[in-house]
Amino acid sequence: MTSHDGPTRYGHLDCNSPIAAWRFDRQVEECAAANPRVIVDIGCGWGELLQRVTAKVPGAKAYGIDSDAELLERGRAGAASRGIADRLEFVEYRGEDWTEPADLVICIGSVHAFGTGADALRELYKIVKPGGRLLIGDGVWNRVPTEAELAALWPETSAGDWQLLPEFVDTAIATGFRPLRVEAIEQHEWDDFESQFLADKEVWLLANPDHPEAAAVREKADAHRNWWLRGHRGLLGFAYLTLGRPVE
Repeated sequence: MTSHDGPTRYGHLDCNSPIAAWRFDRQVEECAAANPRVIVDIGCGWGELLQRVTAKVPGAKAYGIDSDAELLERGRAGAASRGIADRLEFVEYRGEDWTEPADLVICIGSVHAFGTGADALRELYKIVKPGGRLLIGDGVWNRVPTEAELAALWPETSAGDWQLLPEFVDTAIATGFRPLRVEAIEQHEWDDFESQFLADKEVWLLANPDHPEAAAVREKADAHRNWWLRGHRGLLGFAYLTLGRPVE
């Protein structure tokens, strides 16, 4: 047994959403190209995308909003290392309560804080300044799931938890946004994400097979892998929408 207390959290991930490096780089470039003066990332985690965009837009003021103090500290360390800590503030706060408007709003993988995708789009619209943009990322069904498929997913998962991609876009338009880019990930992006998410536990288990907590960690890792490989793989996708709010 080694001296490790437990697995790291998100130690093998650059960001906490499924995305290929080339797609991530393009998002950074497109977000920065809009030259936002104020940026807010709702449910930012450690805010890797937020950090990179802020670094590319001199003079921009940015806020990363999350309730996870540990991830916020990782974000602050990253901002300091990039020399942007004076312009990027990480705030421990409930994202759904944030009301300050911004030129660029980011919300990736945190739609659930608002309820449904429709709820999130409606609330986020309020804080996107007229003429501003929203980059939102959320799960989408690749097809309507059957009851048997739902039963193989996380407990209490329902068909209403996510929409098909066309419905997600329709909801954004109905809210008042106009779509500037619609993109869905490829399966290998999900596979890379899940593998890297689980790598924290697996690497620790290899080094600590006899640790008192090893059985519990192993059980959680195997359950998560089962939900992925026998549950959502091929059924649940992930989409990123870059949306614009019209000027008034």
